[in-house]
Amino acid sequence: MPADRLPPLNGLRAFRAAARHLSFRAAAEALNVTQSAVAQQVRGLEQALGAPLFERHARGLALTPAGEALLPPVDQAFRLIAEAASRIAQQADVLTVSATPSFVSRWLVPRLDGFTRRHPGIDVRLSASNDLVDFRRDGVDIAIRYGSGVDPGLAAQLLFPADPVAVCSPALCRADGTLDPADLGGRVPLLHDSHFLWAEWYRAAGRDEAEARRGVRFSHTLHAIEAALLGQGIALVPRPLVERELRARQLVAPLDIRLPPGRGFFIVAPPELWDTRKVAAMRLWLLSEAAG
Repeated sequence: MPADRLPPLNGLRAFRAAARHLSFRAAAEALNVTQSAVAQQVRGLEQALGAPLFERHARGLALTPAGEALLPPVDQAFRLIAEAASRIAQQADVLTVSATPSFVSRWLVPRLDGFTRRHPGIDVRLSASNDLVDFRRDGVDIAIRYGSGVDPGLAAQLLFPADPVAVCSPALCRADGTLDPADLGGRVPLLHDSHFLWAEWYRAAGRDEAEARRGVRFSHTLHAIEAALLGQGIALVPRPLVERELRARQLVAPLDIRLPPGRGFFIVAPPELWDTRKVAAMRLWLLSEAAG
């Protein structure tokens, strides 16, 4: 093969995956292709090089001397390409933000024009989902997630505490503005979101948590809040998402029992992205909005 001619790149990619796992099957799973495709690409690379790269055994693969010689430079080349692509992406003026649909709709979007005015050169892309983010696969730069902690492999900062509060329409309350806990799950249906916090509330109240299974289940907190506003039941949701309605008395918090504190909305990002220009701009803006 001429020195200035590259071997098949798909073959090199398949070879690298197979050499890492010493298995065509595992390489196929890692590359999200079929096992036969990996085997065919490796055979094509071996033909182009004129040398076998693997010894095929019943229990797996073993690198030949040629394979052992090829793997380090191939691994380094792919790593250099990935690092260069990551640096370019970080410098681009597109910022992809992932957050739950309820946070996007009820907290972020009403404030977002403040960020775009302050940073007109950064184009924001919002990805609203309850799913955990794979930053590299999903092309996400920064995320806001709700809970009591975050993945230890990520850089994280508390945006603001957000303990859950049980809210309903004032129309469901008694004349004095209170609500009898005995009415929950009966006259006042439970409205569940994807966090399923009512069981924990029942435990805190000293009641049988099996009763908390009743009610209407929503995949998003946003829909549970909307149902509460319509008087369809009582929802247990992060307080910052309903502050506006509580102030306007469109919703009330009629129950004294609270869950243990510690939950909040967290800013999270991979450590290597945390201090890049666009991620730092969004992170600092979010913190200033939360403080204000």
